[in-house]
Amino acid sequence: MPNDKKLETADELVALFNDSERLRNYSYKQPIISDCGINNEKFHLDLPYEEIKAIVETERDRLAAALPASDKEEFVWEHVGSTSIKGMPGAMMPDALIILKQFPPTRGLVQALLDCGFYFSSSSALDLEDLWFFFVYTEGLLKDHKLTVHITCRDNPSAKILHDTRDMCRTEQWAFDDYKNAKIEASQGTWMEYKKGKGQNSELLQQLREKHIKK
Repeated sequence: MPNDKKLETADELVALFNDSERLRNYSYKQPIISDCGINNEKFHLDLPYEEIKAIVETERDRLAAALPASDKEEFVWEHVGSTSIKGMPGAMMPDALIILKQFPPTRGLVQALLDCGFYFSSSSALDLEDLWFFFVYTEGLLKDHKLTVHITCRDNPSAKILHDTRDMCRTEQWAFDDYKNAKIEASQGTWMEYKKGKGQNSELLQQLREKHIKK
């Protein structure tokens, strides 16, 4: 798929989010070029959980401060993905989830994301109404790594799978062990093989896809 033009204004993005056909075909990629040789695809058996948790919370607070007053009350941000599960291995690429009352996001939220240095990449392959925004770190622990923010409604299949994966791995030992082992096995291949394999090899994720994705 060709790389589409980066959309840099809230008006452009809101128009895109309201046009399902355009949104379905839109994809903007911005590779991270490290100036000091950092390998952001490195697999870590022991992620610095507390440090990454604090960084994700800082981004939450920074974005909340940039929101207009009309959006602050309904702002819901959650840390999800492997870095939200203490003891889970993976890459130092955190994920967060912004829960919307309804789709698409307000212009105020979109403008706040742009003001805080995020850019829009595409919708998830799983669901059109799971929007992916990225923030690239240029210093500190996560230098040359990126934070992925999923923006969707609570009843969206992507949100349900992210929630259940995190919560079950935190509370059920079999789920934690299953996902951990799937990730370790998949990490023996390339980055793309890892991204694909950790889902295919996990009984937990297979169960959640069957539960939440409509046939």
